[in-house]
Amino acid sequence: MPSPAPIRLIERAIERLRFPVIIVGLLISLPLLGLFYGMGALRVQPDFEIWNRPMEIRGFFILASLLPAYLVMCFTAWIRSSNALFAAIENELHENPAITIDRFQFARFWPVAMAVGIFFAYQVNINWSTLEFDSDSLIFTTSIAMVLGQSLTWAMIALVLFFTLHEHYILSRYGKYVQVNLYDLDRLNGFGRAALSGFLMTAGALAFMTLQSLDQRFVWGNYAIGLYVGLPAAIAFMLLPTWTVHKNIKAEKTKAENEITAAISSSSSALDNDSLTRLNGLIARREQIRHLRTWPMNVSIFSRLLFYVFIPPLAWLGAALMEVLLDSYIAG
Repeated sequence: MPSPAPIRLIERAIERLRFPVIIVGLLISLPLLGLFYGMGALRVQPDFEIWNRPMEIRGFFILASLLPAYLVMCFTAWIRSSNALFAAIENELHENPAITIDRFQFARFWPVAMAVGIFFAYQVNINWSTLEFDSDSLIFTTSIAMVLGQSLTWAMIALVLFFTLHEHYILSRYGKYVQVNLYDLDRLNGFGRAALSGFLMTAGALAFMTLQSLDQRFVWGNYAIGLYVGLPAAIAFMLLPTWTVHKNIKAEKTKAENEITAAISSSSSALDNDSLTRLNGLIARREQIRHLRTWPMNVSIFSRLLFYVFIPPLAWLGAALMEVLLDSYIAG
């Protein structure tokens, strides 16, 4: 099945642009920021409820300009790096004609994902009671910009989540058939890097939410919805591309240990050099097998994954700490 339109656009950008990730981000963020500024969405109107926390609203419009760009940048980087991984896996599976997996099997449903994101924004994220759609109102354009910003942000979140989860789902299916060589586990690190990329994208997106605390007020409601969406996505990004490979590695380890244990049991326990050399070699090999990792991640990938776990909490802690310090300074 051919790749869907959004994927083709990204692939075209990768082919034609020297720095596709940065340029794609600028092509999204700058027009959005200019649009919101041109609509007067950053102009404070203190007599209206929506502007009771002006820096929070300004922070949202900055977030609505930067977050979609960041997500598309992450996905562009993933597409550029994952093509080689998918090509290598498909070449390996071509040796078994009975196995056929379409990389874009369900990707044609991306418009549904965007529709769900917009519906979610309308139902959950837009405070309609604070908006006015009378063209004579001073916050008419701000209200339009708020609806537009929420719709675009959640449509892009839903779109990128959909494509990334779909890619990871396909990797999980590939993982069932990839051959495991216990002595060359680094060949499977691409599955771990996929998990790392998805988790980093989620951690970065959650960290961006601190833009809603530009007024130095840490409000849980600004972060709750992002957590409800981001945490399940992060868990799925970690497990989908790695779990089936993890089970295959464990199965191969168990099989190898059993074979070596059987060989040890049938080996001679005599004290001559040949018998001792064989027996000691088998025992050393079994210990080596037992200490092999069971996840398609080397130490570098795993350590970076642990580091990324702390990105959102540290960003939010920084926002809360700034609020405390500012309040203390003002009170002093």
